[in-house]
Amino acid sequence: MTTADAADDLWDFALARYARPGAQARCLSLQDDHGYDVCELLWLAWLAEHGREPSPDATQGLAEVRHWQETMTRPLRQRRRELKAALETRPRLSELRQRLQQAELLAERETLIRLAELPSRRAASSEPPAYYDPLAAAQALCAAWATPTRAAAQPTTDLGTTSPAYATLQPLLTLWLAATPDAEPNPSC
Repeated sequence: MTTADAADDLWDFALARYARPGAQARCLSLQDDHGYDVCELLWLAWLAEHGREPSPDATQGLAEVRHWQETMTRPLRQRRRELKAALETRPRLSELRQRLQQAELLAERETLIRLAELPSRRAASSEPPAYYDPLAAAQALCAAWATPTRAAAQPTTDLGTTSPAYATLQPLLTLWLAATPDAEPNPSC
């Protein structure tokens, strides 16, 4: 699969999985309440579904992706959310809010493109293929690679099996990796 094909495949995966019933609320909880980057979680689930995992040399590239999210995507999201409350008294700001939402979506797409470009390898646990469990693989990848963006979050314990983040992540990964038909993609998250 070429890099462009991988980026398109990850984007399609992200749109389809985010559109599944109940996914949006869980994603927003992991993002807003626990400080996780939903694009990273989608990337890790996508890798697991394909029997892959990040290569150890993906660390530097992941740091660059996280910097992009911190300096580009999150500020756009923050401004868009700030305008939501202002719409009650200043409805003319609706167009600006829509444009910020479009810019935020483009920034998230760029994030997914960059994540798809990171080096990956065949998952060690994918042998033999008949016993490979994408859900278990995704859980392991999230525990090893996903890091909360908030300084107050504890990366080593936040995804432990008894944590509130895990209680949200587990059903989300099950929802994403379950063999169910996808809902219509809704890119206006």
